[in-house]
This record gives sequence, structure tokens and C-alpha cells, in this order.
Amino acid sequence: VKGDTKEFAIAAASIIAKVTRDRLMRVYDTMYPVYNLKQHKGYPTAAHMSLVKQHGASPIHRRTFAPLKHMAFDEDGKVIRGVDK
Repeated sequence: VKGDTKEFAIAAASIIAKVTRDRLMRVYDTMYPVYNLKQHKGYPTAAHMSLVKQHGASPIHRRTFAPLKHMAFDEDGKVIRGVDK
């Protein structure tokens, strides 16, 4: 729809949401430093996914979003079945 190019309120909301997410990721980075969230802001980059596979998922990881929704975790968040690719 590209609403942010047609309506200033939508564009402003999009910017506010991104800035808020970036700030949250910096706070979460202090809580879960092994994931380097301040660097990639939680987006599923190759580096981030490698860290999730190595350390498991933290409580803030959304397991309902791909690619985590295709993985299986134990009770401690460790990956027990990864994504086959």
C-alpha cells in the first residue's frame, strides 16, 4: 500500500516504531549480550541466527516468527532441531 509515502502520520509512526525498537534492542543487549542485539537489532541476519543456534533462544525471542517457528527448543531455549536448508 505504501501508506508511509502518502500520509505523514503513517510515516511518523513508522519512524517512531523503528527508533523505539532500536532503543529496546540496546536495553535487551545489556540483558542478553551473547546475541549482540545492539548490532543487528534482532533482525534474523546470518550472524544473529548463528548466535541463536549456538546459545539457544532467549525469553525475548519470538518463536512464532520465521525462522524460529521452524525450530524446536528445549526448556532452556537451546535449539534441538534447526531449520533444514
